[in-house]
Amino acid sequence: MPWTYDSYPTSMKNLTAEVRRKAIDIANALLDDKYEEGRAIAIATAQAEKWAKRRDKQIAKKNTGGTTGQAVAPESEKGDGEAIHVVCDPDGTGWIATQSQKRIAQGQEKADVVHKAEEKAKAQQTELCIHNEQGDVAEEKDYS
Repeated sequence: MPWTYDSYPTSMKNLTAEVRRKAIDIANALLDDKYEEGRAIAIATAQAEKWAKRRDKQIAKKNTGGTTGQAVAPESEKGDGEAIHVVCDPDGTGWIATQSQKRIAQGQEKADVVHKAEEKAKAQQTELCIHNEQGDVAEEKDYS
């Protein structure tokens, strides 16, 4: 079920509106790519929080009792461009690289897709996140 800015997963309720909107957009894109809802929520929340940290944005609403609060990222993590993600194709046919919810590379071999994604990340001076088959970030490379 796609989420809206008014109807979203309960786990996103303590995120600031800006970070929650980013998480909702990412989660909906993952659902479009046939990810399971729980996995889409987890990945989207983590990526939205990273997005906020790189921009020194507040992650959680004030006085929610949460531990996230104001994000403070080192200078090396900041950047203007969106990160590139290499993930397993949900169809199980190989690997894809995405940036801002758009496919930028795909192939059957992970190494080939990672190589293409690295070239783009270097050229754009942005971050590259390489995920494992379960969707977890296995490796991060910062080219900023």
